[in-house]
Amino acid sequence: MEGQDILDAFYNTVHGYPGGVVALAGRMGMSPNTLTHKANPNTTTHQPNPRELIDVQLFSGNYSVLHAMADALGHTCTRATPDQAGGDPVDTFTRLQVAHADFCRAVGDALLRGDTHVSRNQMRRAEAMAQEAIACVGHTLALLRSHMRAEAGADR
Repeated sequence: MEGQDILDAFYNTVHGYPGGVVALAGRMGMSPNTLTHKANPNTTTHQPNPRELIDVQLFSGNYSVLHAMADALGHTCTRATPDQAGGDPVDTFTRLQVAHADFCRAVGDALLRGDTHVSRNQMRRAEAMAQEAIACVGHTLALLRSHMRAEAGADR
């Protein structure tokens, strides 16, 4: 859920796990009582440590804690996608252009059909295309970085 506090996101992730706190605590190698206390946003004596924050998200597949942390710091999170270009500069740049075109097409399809409302499917498609475009930008920047010449007298 968007706009959650970090501790609320942790609470909701722990208590929303299929099988409840007992099942999740078992996967984490922790007593259910301890996990319940750590997930209670009103408890100051038991707090989740960073490893537990990661484990809860990995086991649950719910990344709302990560998003709440990023939001608190003024950032957003984007799922990383592997580079498919294999280091080929032309392929990397072409994939960037295709991803941009796909994003523009998704936005155009949602806005230019004459309908005044955007459907959930149109929004999901635009978001997916945006994520792919963002990943391609990252891959392109990484490729450029890998081809940079070292400046004379500069440490890498």
